[in-house]
Amino acid sequence: MDTKPKLVIFDCDGVLVDSEIIVSTAEAEEITRVGHRISVEEAVEQFAGVPANEMYSIIEARLGAPLPADLSSRIDTRVRELYLSDLAAIAGVRETIRTLKVPCCVASSSEPNRLGLALAKTELLELFYPHIFSTVLVRNGKPAPDIFLYAAKKMGVSPVNCVVVEDSVAGVTAAIAAGMTPLGFVGGSHCSPLHTVRLQEAGAKRIFNRFEDLGGILEEITSYSVDAAERAKEVEDLAIATA
Repeated sequence: MDTKPKLVIFDCDGVLVDSEIIVSTAEAEEITRVGHRISVEEAVEQFAGVPANEMYSIIEARLGAPLPADLSSRIDTRVRELYLSDLAAIAGVRETIRTLKVPCCVASSSEPNRLGLALAKTELLELFYPHIFSTVLVRNGKPAPDIFLYAAKKMGVSPVNCVVVEDSVAGVTAAIAAGMTPLGFVGGSHCSPLHTVRLQEAGAKRIFNRFEDLGGILEEITSYSVDAAERAKEVEDLAIATA
């Protein structure tokens, strides 16, 4: 089976843009304000990569009561403020994307407005447009595989030939469920040594913290895939010869 990488699917928050700490800060501030005390670190650990509606359901279950109707808009307003003042691209992203030898796209849990703002503010939009997919396009968010399978289908690539770059356990879990190869990125400002351990335990095939290393990792995966295919062909030929 040909498993060479033919598409790289990037998460956005915490992978392409250093936004996870910004989003988690806004979420922690507003969720604490409605009565559920949570730190920024806890917000990162529990909700990074998780769609907002799922996060709200979890918080409501913990509180045992509905959340204020305007909580989502308050968080979005705070995130927008912080994006416009503080958001930056992850170091090395632009240069790496421009030199990749395989097509790439974005598949994110963020809603379209926030996703578009993040990519536009960091001048990454033109590198991916129009191949940018939000979880609102599918039934289930991460850790379900829906958004990755949707992206692969739209890009015309089999899941087995897709590599996913993720910074969250939910994202790595979704990539594995989609039958794709997950790579764990830990170069965002929200990542700690424990983050690396969690991504490894979730099943990330490689962990890296510098975008400059991605090209070499993809070449290694390609080389391994070619070798595996050749070995499989040799075994098949031997089986035929001895039949």
